[in-house]
Formats: sequence, C-alpha cells, structure tokens
Amino acid sequence: MSDIKLSVGALVVSGWMSFMSFGLVLAFGYQYFLQFYNDKWLYKTVVTTCLLLCLGDTIVSGLWSYRWSSTYYGDTSALLATPQEAVATLWFFPTTTFIVQLWFASRIWMISMEKNLSLPALIVLLASASWAIALWMFSVLVKHHSTPVNDVNRIFPVGYAWLGGNIIADMCIFGGLAYYTEIRTRKQRIHHLLSPRSLWAVTCRMIECNVLPLLSQIVLIILFKTNVGFYYVLSDMTIAKVYTFSLLINLNARKPIVEAISHAAITSQQRSDPITFTRSAINATTMQVRCTCNT
Repeated sequence: MSDIKLSVGALVVSGWMSFMSFGLVLAFGYQYFLQFYNDKWLYKTVVTTCLLLCLGDTIVSGLWSYRWSSTYYGDTSALLATPQEAVATLWFFPTTTFIVQLWFASRIWMISMEKNLSLPALIVLLASASWAIALWMFSVLVKHHSTPVNDVNRIFPVGYAWLGGNIIADMCIFGGLAYYTEIRTRKQRIHHLLSPRSLWAVTCRMIECNVLPLLSQIVLIILFKTNVGFYYVLSDMTIAKVYTFSLLINLNARKPIVEAISHAAITSQQRSDPITFTRSAINATTMQVRCTCNT
C-alpha cells in the first residue's frame, strides 16, 4: 500500500498540482494581454509560446496521471515501463525554462543600460548548455526507454549537470535583478525595512526577480535525493508553469498602457495649470497698464 502511495499517489497529486498551476498561469496570462494589448510583438510572442508549452506540458502530465491511476491501475507490466508522457515532459519544461532564462538575461542587459554584458552572456551560456543536455536526455529516452529506474540511471549522471546549470543560471538572474532593481535603489526607500508594507514589497520584488524558479529547482533536487518515491515528479510537472508565472509577474509589474496614459495626462495638466494662470495674470496686468496710459 505504501508503494502505491509513493508511486501512483504521488503522480496523482503531481497531476492535480499541474492543473492548478496552469490555471493560475492562464489567469495571469489573461491579465497580461488585457493590460498590455499593445506591447512589443517580441514580448507577446514569448508569452504566447510559454503558454502553449505549459498547455502541452499540462496535457501530457494529465495523461500520465490518468493512465497510471485508472487505465493501467493494477497492471504491473505497464507500470514498469517508462511512459511516453514522461519522455514528452523532458521537451516541454526544459524548453520553457530556456526561453524564460533568455528573456531574463535580456532584461538584465536592458536595465543595466546595456553596460553589463558579462552577466547576461553567462546566463545565456548556462541556459543553452542546460537546454542542450535536456534535449540529449530527451533523445536518449526516445530511442532507448525501458523502465523508470534504468532510464534514470542512464541519463542522470549527465542530468546533474543540467540541474546544476539551471540553478546557477537562476542564481545569476536573481542576483542581477535584485542588484539593479533593489540594491542600487536602496537610498530611495522611504519606509523602514521591517514595516509590513516594506516586507510585502520585498516579497513581491523577490518574486519579480525570479526567486520561484530557483526555489523549484532546489526542491527538485531535494525530492529526488530523498526517499519520497515519485514525489519528485511534482517539480517536473509544475516547473514550466513556475517559470512562466515568474515571467508574467515581471511583465505585469509594469504600468498598464491606459494607466500610463492617464497618469501622463494628469501630470501634463498639473504642469500646464500654473503656466496658464501666470499667463492670464500677465495679460490682466498688461490691460490695466494700457487703460491707465490711455486715461
């Protein structure tokens, strides 16, 4: 019974978490397209691609969970074979990870006023190497997949390099974004660090700085190295949604188009009022002087 809980039970829980995380990502994706409908085509392409990858990842994760918990339940011969859906996930979530890491690398380059090229280049290098390793693992399992234990032993000596590259890349992203958006603007803070508003702002800023994908990669290693059965699949089935969520949080943190236009209009009106008042006063004074001279 405990073996079933650690295998099929873990897979069912992971499948439900995959659907829940995808629903959350869809909500934030809808918010992005609603607020930034005139955004750059490159940004909208990146968001659309990541959402489609998350959709594919959720579908194959759901099929895997359904077949193991319903179709193949009790069939040990089917459960001992590595499912094709598990192999497919090795293409969906590493590709999503690669795209989001490239986007954050370009983000760091832009907010550094295009001066810091070394850190984004390092992130691109690590992300590319990790994606290449993931594609290699995907191709190996497509050609020679047998049982989950044998397949893990076949790919995971190299798979540790994939995990390590992603973790280092996410650490660089978090450090770079935290430096340029938080540390360099520390002098502009008006609230104490320990106030509830500041703590909430710091938490939101950490999420915007890609801390969730970094934590998810660390959780993946912990679950894989501990004796918790198939619960490490929880990170595999949700990591694509975590990266896309981090991307959408960063994009939605900007001011919406309508709000920016309204703010600019109000600001320009406030700036023009004193000028209009001054011109009116000058014109009234001029008329009084002219009347005095004529009389």
